[in-house]
Amino acid sequence: MKKILTKTVCAFLLAGMLATPAMADWMNLTTGSGQVQVCSITAPATASGVAVSGAVAFFGVIVKTDGVNDVTINIYNGANAAGDKIIPTDMVIAGRERTWALSYVPAVKCVGGIYVTISVAGGGTATYQILYDK
Repeated sequence: MKKILTKTVCAFLLAGMLATPAMADWMNLTTGSGQVQVCSITAPATASGVAVSGAVAFFGVIVKTDGVNDVTINIYNGANAAGDKIIPTDMVIAGRERTWALSYVPAVKCVGGIYVTISVAGGGTATYQILYDK
């Protein structure tokens, strides 16, 4: 009887924890019981510019190449290229990679938005998408 009661109580506690809504308060950036980190993704972009405006948590970037030409990308904390760089300077992605991704957990806090500069060698094409949470 004691084992059945213990199993029943544990099942109710587990069900209660699973029913708790997930919290995505990016200012705390914590994980644990009842808390998860969630993110959105921008539409594919090909040109340099503001990817996300305002205060935001940067979770990462996905770059898709044309399969031939190398891509150079810089990502800044701010509304322009004068902000602090979030990823290493002039990150070069080999064109043969096709799809390349970089992620941060916990996310990087960006107070002024996320600005991206991108260039493709040899006149090729590439797209990028930013993973973020507001």
